[in-house]
Amino acid sequence: MRKYLKEIILVSNKVSNGDFSVKLKNQYSGDLGRLSNNFNFMIAKINNNIEELEDKNIKLKSILKSISNGIVAIDNDETILLINDVAKEFFDYKGDKFEGEKIDKVIKNDVLLNSIKKLIPLRKSTKMQVEDEKDKFYKIKVDPILLKNSENVIIGSIINIEDVTETVMAEKIRSDFVANVTHELKTPLTSINGFIETLKNNNEIDIETRNKFLDIINAESNRLRRLIDDILLLSFIENNRNDKYEEVNLFLAFKEVFDLTFNLARNKNIEYTYSFSNKDIYLNTNKDYIKQIFLNLIDNAIKYTPENGSVRVLVDDDNKNIKISVKDTGIGIPNEEISRIFERFYRVDKARSRKIGGTGLGLAIVKHIVISLNGNIEVKSKLNEGTEFIVFIPK
Repeated sequence: MRKYLKEIILVSNKVSNGDFSVKLKNQYSGDLGRLSNNFNFMIAKINNNIEELEDKNIKLKSILKSISNGIVAIDNDETILLINDVAKEFFDYKGDKFEGEKIDKVIKNDVLLNSIKKLIPLRKSTKMQVEDEKDKFYKIKVDPILLKNSENVIIGSIINIEDVTETVMAEKIRSDFVANVTHELKTPLTSINGFIETLKNNNEIDIETRNKFLDIINAESNRLRRLIDDILLLSFIENNRNDKYEEVNLFLAFKEVFDLTFNLARNKNIEYTYSFSNKDIYLNTNKDYIKQIFLNLIDNAIKYTPENGSVRVLVDDDNKNIKISVKDTGIGIPNEEISRIFERFYRVDKARSRKIGGTGLGLAIVKHIVISLNGNIEVKSKLNEGTEFIVFIPK
């Protein structure tokens, strides 16, 4: 009996230290034999349960890792039980240990921490959207963890954090765009309607004045048409409808634009020149896209260059990228405005832009085309000296 007790103490000590490979020697009969069998079965059962839990834990962590949202499980003391990598990034915590730590210690983003601590005590499924100091938007959802087979006993919470910055910004851009389009469409329509009403209600208007009003109506109608054309083109580009790809000769595409814009430059006595490193530069792309890049940049350069200035177009091919440069001696762009000139309907000088007939979409169209071609665009400008737009398109 003493030998058996000694053995069971030795084996139980090993089991308590996490060694489940041991077992009692099955060399006893009667009650001691049954006790040995039961003890060995218990060890095997515990070992099997631990292996199952470890397997479930691995699967759970794999699932958490694949989720794009930040997921955190905490107990009622706000101690972290489980956390995925996305949540760790949101919290700005520099330490290595997360599980077992309080959320107050781990969450360094004050906006997230305060919002989560507001939702937890509500003890029901709740959510809210917040913006932090870095202009990031998050959607936070907190769900209580209920004890198994109980509807009332809460043992913790699941915190779900989603970065919705892109969605919020996209919605803001869409909302701003709709507001701007509405305003831009109403302006010429109001002008057209006003002059039509004047002509309808006043039969005594002389021919000269009548023709002047009709010229204004015609100009505003053309402006409206250009605006609608640009909106449709921008929508076309954003929806990536690139089904017209072909081998495009850049010089021939440019020449069409040059012929179209030559008189605009001549009317202002602007020196309008171009230079191609090679007139046989080809690019597999949408020809209309290339013409739009040239047209919008050159048209802008001519419009914002005073009389007797110059506009120069340079095109180069280094076998990796095609470089398009449009340089003018125009009025220039203030440094603080350069980052915004590619926004839709953004104008540095609104009154001047409308006076010269701009829709406010030309540079936005250029930027979206360049992005769709996996390229980039740079701007160099000095007030009262001129501006240079440089487009790089990979071959």
